[in-house]
Amino acid sequence: MRPDYFSQVDGRPVNFNQDYVLPFINRFARAIRSELPQALIFVETNRRQPLPDWGPEDAADIVSAPHWYDGTVLFTKQFNSWVGSDLHGGNLIYGPAKIRREYAAQLRAFQKTAVDGLRGAPTLIGETGIPFDLDHRAGLEQGDFSSATRAMDRSLRAMDDALASYTLWTYTPDNTNLHGDLWNDEDLSIFSRDQQSNPADINSGGRALAAVVRPYARLTAGQPLKMFFDYRTRKFLFEFRSDPACHAPTELFLPTYQYPLGCRVTLSDGRYELDSAAQTLRYFPADAAGIHRILITPIHK
Repeated sequence: MRPDYFSQVDGRPVNFNQDYVLPFINRFARAIRSELPQALIFVETNRRQPLPDWGPEDAADIVSAPHWYDGTVLFTKQFNSWVGSDLHGGNLIYGPAKIRREYAAQLRAFQKTAVDGLRGAPTLIGETGIPFDLDHRAGLEQGDFSSATRAMDRSLRAMDDALASYTLWTYTPDNTNLHGDLWNDEDLSIFSRDQQSNPADINSGGRALAAVVRPYARLTAGQPLKMFFDYRTRKFLFEFRSDPACHAPTELFLPTYQYPLGCRVTLSDGRYELDSAAQTLRYFPADAAGIHRILITPIHK
């Protein structure tokens, strides 16, 4: 009955982010920090509108937490390595190399927007993932998650290319093949009871784990420059520029799932310590400055 209900108030055009999101964030930031003064405040705005004018009087220590999904996979529930989409899903992108560049660029745009428009805020992608009921549920019915693994890897490789922090959507402990995540006809859980054959095995029930359980740089003593993982060969590469003022080691997470027989470590310089029980490699560069390279490959029988 009132088509302009959300776009005008008292005859004035409304900017949703400025007029509603910003006051809301300030209000809940004050409430949270009245109990937890050091809390980081995660925020998400309507990305189809300009960011609000974030001033010094607004909440400090915020983290931009937008959602990002591979739109063609999420909305069509199909995976085609040759077809992707732009940020808003309106235009198709063709070719694996072009899709990879575009997806990384989309994530970097989120990071730049937060730095420029939210007073230097870091970015954590608050949701990403893929539906597992792809191809008319063919993978679920046949127990074949190869297509889902490739789709998941495309999303997470984009995260690695952009050196982005992210959280996966989702882990649903009561997911089943029949009912999915029990929400909104969604089936994005990386775990399902129907795939669990051995409850004593932490990996049993996992879906697309070859792409999900990735090595990554957990703590970097400097500036990360490149992170790459190939789930087929299990090759992992990390490059960073060290900070001379930081004397702590750089730490990599090296999951036993990917390296059950151990791994070979090739360094540009320096030395490393491997803590297999903690699934952690600690790297100590030979020089306090410069660019360093760590290459991990699996040991085979």
